[in-house]
Amino acid sequence: MIVSPSRYQKEAKDNALSIFRYALQQIKAAPDEANCRQAAAYNGCVLIQAPTGSGKTMMAGMIAEEFAREAKIVWFWFTPFAGLVDQASVALKKQFSGLRVRDIQGDRLAMGTRSGDVFVSTWAAVAANNEKARRLRRDGDLSLSLDSLIPSLRELGFHIGVVVDEAHHTFGSATEAVRFYTEVMQPEFTLLITATPDDTDVDKFKRTTGIAELHRITVSRQDAVDAGMIKVGVKSVAYLAPDDQKALVDFPMAALADAKTVHERIKQELKNASINLMPLMLVQVATSEKDDDVARARENLMQLGFREEAIACYTAKEPSDDLLAVALDETKEVLIFKMAVALGFDAPRAFTLVSMRGARDTDFGIQVVGRILRVHRRLQGREVPELLCNGYVFLADAENQTGLTGAADKINAIRTGLSEISPYTMVVNIAGQNHVQIVRNGQSTMLPVDWQVGAISNAAQDLNVSSIYAATDTLSDGMQSVLDGFVLATPAVQTEQTRRVAATLSGTSSFLLKVPGLKFKRELMPIATDALLACIGSKVAIGERELNEGRRAKTTVIRREEEIFTRAVTDTKYQARISESEIARRAQRVLFEPDYLDPRDLQAVLINRLKLEYEARGFEYTESDLELVLNLILTAFPNLVRQAERECKAQFVELKDTSCLPDSVELPAGVRTSRLNVYGVMPPDLNRDEMAFAEMLDSDLSGTVEWWHRNEPRKPWSIGLILPNGAQYFPDFVVKVNGRTFGDGLLLAETKGDHLLNSSDTLDKVLASHKLYKHPVMLTRENSGRFMTIRQGANGKNAPDQIFRLDLMVGYY
Repeated sequence: MIVSPSRYQKEAKDNALSIFRYALQQIKAAPDEANCRQAAAYNGCVLIQAPTGSGKTMMAGMIAEEFAREAKIVWFWFTPFAGLVDQASVALKKQFSGLRVRDIQGDRLAMGTRSGDVFVSTWAAVAANNEKARRLRRDGDLSLSLDSLIPSLRELGFHIGVVVDEAHHTFGSATEAVRFYTEVMQPEFTLLITATPDDTDVDKFKRTTGIAELHRITVSRQDAVDAGMIKVGVKSVAYLAPDDQKALVDFPMAALADAKTVHERIKQELKNASINLMPLMLVQVATSEKDDDVARARENLMQLGFREEAIACYTAKEPSDDLLAVALDETKEVLIFKMAVALGFDAPRAFTLVSMRGARDTDFGIQVVGRILRVHRRLQGREVPELLCNGYVFLADAENQTGLTGAADKINAIRTGLSEISPYTMVVNIAGQNHVQIVRNGQSTMLPVDWQVGAISNAAQDLNVSSIYAATDTLSDGMQSVLDGFVLATPAVQTEQTRRVAATLSGTSSFLLKVPGLKFKRELMPIATDALLACIGSKVAIGERELNEGRRAKTTVIRREEEIFTRAVTDTKYQARISESEIARRAQRVLFEPDYLDPRDLQAVLINRLKLEYEARGFEYTESDLELVLNLILTAFPNLVRQAERECKAQFVELKDTSCLPDSVELPAGVRTSRLNVYGVMPPDLNRDEMAFAEMLDSDLSGTVEWWHRNEPRKPWSIGLILPNGAQYFPDFVVKVNGRTFGDGLLLAETKGDHLLNSSDTLDKVLASHKLYKHPVMLTRENSGRFMTIRQGANGKNAPDQIFRLDLMVGYY
C-alpha cells in the first residue's frame, strides 16, 4: 500500500479482517461444502458504510490486500457502472502493490493465478442478458467462461472473495446479479461498501443469498473531516422571491451567477495560499433525452464570462472515461452533467455545484453532496481559509433544499461503529468429524448441516387462483358466491351471467320535453377581429406601476444560505438578474392564450399602446426597448390582457340561436323522476353536488323555479360562453326563474368542489358573463350540505361568499 491510512480507515480494516479471519478458521476446519457455507453465512459478509469521499475504496483495497497475504483468495470487484471500472482499476494498481488487477475480458485462466488477483467488472457485464455478458459465460479458445473459471480456481485451493462498490445499486432489483452471486460465484467472503445503504435492500440481500449475519462497520462524517479527507461542511444556497416577483426572476441564471462569484473567490483564495489548483464548478441539469437544458446552461455560462473551451459537457447516462478525464483536466473550469451521473465519479477539484433540478430525494442528495465533499490531495494536511473548507450547492429551486438537508441528517446519523465476530457458529467434533454448528442459547444444535441459500422469489409463480380462492373463506356467503361466479366459473357460466346482466340493463324509456321548441342563445366570437383588437389596445390597463415594472433590469430576492450539517441559516438580499429570453418565453404564453386572436396582431396593438404611453411621458425608446418592456409587463401582470379581453368581448361577442332541445330523450328504465326538470327525470350523469343542487331545485314550493335543465357541454342545443382564452364554457344548469327580468328569465348555474375552487379553469369561469344571460352563479357545497356562492377577491382567489337561496335567484346578476 502506498498511502498511509487514517486512523478510522485502519480500524475499519482491522475489524473486517478479524471477522474474515474467524470465518477462515472455521472454513478450514469444515469437513465439506455445506459446513463451509454455514461458516461463511455468519462471518463471511461485511458491509462498510462511510460518507462519500472518506476513502471507501482505500478501506476495501486494504482489506483485500492484507487478507490475500493470509488466505489464498481471488477477488472479484464490482462497480455500479462500466465507466467506473477503470477508475477502480487505476486506484487499485496505484495504491496496492499486493493486488494484481487482471482483465476479465481476456485473462480468464486459472493457471498462473496468485493470491490477491483482482478482476474488476460490473454486474451487468457478467450477469445480464446481453452478448457481452454471454461471451464471459462461454468457454473460448484462450479463456475460460466465468462459470468454469471459478470452480477451477477452487480446485487450485483458492477462496472466492467479492467486493461490491456502491452496493445499494446492485441488489435492489437485479435478480440476475443475485442469481450469479449465489449460484455461480458462491463466495466465502463478501465485502460491501456504500454511502447510502437501504435497509430493505440489505434485508433482501441477506434473504436471497443465504447470509445469516451481515456485519456492519460504520464511519462517521466527523472522523473523515478530522482526517482531512472531506470538507468541514456544505452550504446550500437557495433564492426566495415574493409571489408577485417569482415570474420575473430567472432562478437558474441567479444560481449560476452566484456560483460564478463564489467560484472566482475560491480561485483567488487558492492563488493566495500558493496552491496550484484550478477549482471545478459542476452544473447539474435534468435527465432527459433532449440536450436543450445542456445547451441553455452552456449559453448562460458563456454570458457570465466563462470561455467556451473551459466548459465541458457530459450527457451520457452513466459515468465513463470521458467524464473522469474531464474531472481531472484542469483546463476545464465547468462541467455540465445530467442527474443520472451524479453518483460514483470522483471530482476532488469540485467546490461548487449548481443544481437546476430536483435533489429532494435524500439518497440522491447524498450523492450530490458527495461530489463536492472530497478534499483534493493538494489541500490535505494544510491550513486553508474558511472559504476552502466548505462545498457550495446553488439551487435553482428552493424546495430542493429538503433533499440536501435530509441527506445531511442521514449522514450525521451515522456514528463510527465496529462489528463483533458472530458468536453463533462454532466448530464441534462429532464422532471424530468436525462440523460447523449454529449456537443457540449457548448450546450447539448438534445436528447435521444442510445450509440452503434463500430462494429468489418469483411473484408470478407464487400467485395462483387457488390461493386467491382460499383467501375468500372469511368472506360472507353473498360475496363468496360472487367470487365463485367470476373467478371460478366456467366460460359458459360466465357468458350466461353476462347475458343476464346485459338483459337487465338494456331496457330504456322515452321521456318527452315539457317545453316544446325550447332553445337558447350561444356566444360566438366575430370573424373579423380588428375592432376587438383595437378595443383591447385601448382598454389594457398600462399605468405608472406597469411601466415601472417594464423598465426593471433586476429584482431583489432573499438569498438563503444554509449549512446543511448544522442547519445554520443566513438570509441576505440578492439582486437576481432578469433573463430577457425567459421573460420573452413567458410573455409569449400570454400572447398565445386567446386562440381566436393572432398573437402577432395582439402584440402589435400592445406595442402601439406602449408608444403612446412613452411619448406622453417624454421617454426615449427603440422598438427593441418596447418589446422588452412589453414582455416584462406581460410577465409581471399576466391578467392585464385577459381583463381587457373580457371587457371587449362583452362588447363585440355575437349571439347565435342554438338548436332546439330534442323532443324526447332515451334513458335507462328506472331512472329517477324529477318534478321540475324539462324532461321530468334526473339526468343519470350528475355527480354528488350536482344531484344535491337538482334536488334543491325540485324541492322549491314557492313557484320561484318554473323548470330546470341540465346544460350538457358541446351539444347543438348547449348554452356556451366565451372565456378570455377563446374556449367555450358550458355551465351545468339552466334555471327558468319566475319574476327574473334578465336574460329571458334564465339563470345559469355551476357547482364546483372545494378542491377545484382555484383551478385556472374556475378562476376564469367565476368572472365569465354571458351577453344575454349575464354571470352564471358559481356554487360550492359545504360539508353541512349548504350551498354557498363563490366570489373572486382582490387577491385573485376564489372563496365562498354568501349562502345561496332559491328566492334570491330573481336578482342574481
